[in-house]
Amino acid sequence: MSNKQSIAYSMIHQYLLGRYPSVETYNDRIVAHKIGYLSQSVGIYIGDINFYWHKRGPYSRVLTSLLFSINSDRQNIEEMCQRFKITEELRPRLNKVKELIDSRPIGCKEVYWLEICASLKFISKEFSTRDTQVVKETLLKRKPFLNEYSNFIDNACALVL
Repeated sequence: MSNKQSIAYSMIHQYLLGRYPSVETYNDRIVAHKIGYLSQSVGIYIGDINFYWHKRGPYSRVLTSLLFSINSDRQNIEEMCQRFKITEELRPRLNKVKELIDSRPIGCKEVYWLEICASLKFISKEFSTRDTQVVKETLLKRKPFLNEYSNFIDNACALVL
């Protein structure tokens, strides 16, 4: 993994969530994958990172490697990030993701909100449909544990699809 890619992804994560990516917990890694996927979905290039469906939604082995690479050189990466700024050209696209993140309903944990949003986007693309009923039903079939978040899924559908 290149330092350039590590710095770029770290800056995007920091811009969107106000913190650098972490691999400390499983939820941290889930959040990082969803940030990567949602960023790519608005046209932000974060490297040759392909996502496929995993039990917790869009997932990339390449991004996992990148996250552990960032973690192993965390101090240096964070210092390097301070030397650069996200270009004005990228801000409108990133702000779309930031608005989605900031629209998280009270009572919905960040990890679930990002998982719901990224998963809806992935399924919509996979089936080439924006039909909220089809996408939501597919999501709940693949992830029945999200049934208790049904209202949040409806909110996310309105924002994502």
